[in-house]
Amino acid sequence: MPKAPLAFVGLGAIGTPMAMRLLQGGFDLTINSRRKVSGDTLVKSGANWADTPAAAAEAADLIFTCLPSLEANMLVYFGEGGLISAGRPKCVIDLATTGPEGAAEIAKRLKHEGWGFLDSPVTGGVGRAVNGTLTFIVSGEPVLLEQARPAFDAMGNRVFHVGAEPGQAQQAKLINNMLNFTALAASSEAITVGVKAGLDPEVLVEIINSGSGKNSATELKFPQAILPRTFNAGATNSLAAKDLSLFLDLADTLGLPAPIAGHIFQIWRGWANLHGEQDFTTIVKMYEAWAGVEVRGRAGGE
Repeated sequence: MPKAPLAFVGLGAIGTPMAMRLLQGGFDLTINSRRKVSGDTLVKSGANWADTPAAAAEAADLIFTCLPSLEANMLVYFGEGGLISAGRPKCVIDLATTGPEGAAEIAKRLKHEGWGFLDSPVTGGVGRAVNGTLTFIVSGEPVLLEQARPAFDAMGNRVFHVGAEPGQAQQAKLINNMLNFTALAASSEAITVGVKAGLDPEVLVEIINSGSGKNSATELKFPQAILPRTFNAGATNSLAAKDLSLFLDLADTLGLPAPIAGHIFQIWRGWANLHGEQDFTTIVKMYEAWAGVEVRGRAGGE
């Protein structure tokens, strides 16, 4: 069976390797992004460039979007030259974390225009995007998921369908992200204390990963981005603050207190105000500044 032609709009740090996985999977792919230079490598690898989101949608049956905010989604979907300007209704798959209310509103507006929509935030980070081992959290009509499954399989190795209503996948993603950011902030605090006490950070991370304190930060972010001082996990501090704010909105909607998330949000909001576009693993530098030390591996650069 021939593969459905695809479009991919939004070629950031994680979007670009995801689009590359689709090309490597043999899909006919049309791309669009705010800056044309973002697509140069993909075009050289066989992708077709479209000057507008609408032009990308014209060439495809399924359109993936990977954009930084709900505002960006609204502009790309419904603004001048946006997706719905394409000639016939298609199905849009949103890979971003924009919050459940935004996903529900987008789904409603697209349905009114006869379009399909899958709310499908992605988790796993840039490294897993390159390797094609991402996890997709999906909500929307099951028939649309089955149409998109071959493309999901090219980009990742796990797909969770959490419900038929767009917005449910956003809820699951925000819960995951709250734990992710909490683990990074807490681990940064703990390991900085250890370094201040005179412990070797590499040995300390190995000890934690062999014991009950192990988490996603100590297993991945410290060895890959913090100890070598590359700070290249892929998400920005502004995105971390945004996602934590959305988690607090979700808890508030449910009438629930969220004191831990509230505290972590205050930490990240302050750091993002100073270093918004830096990688979110730089949060360790805040703790380092307080302690007057660096959490640096023996081969750490910078």
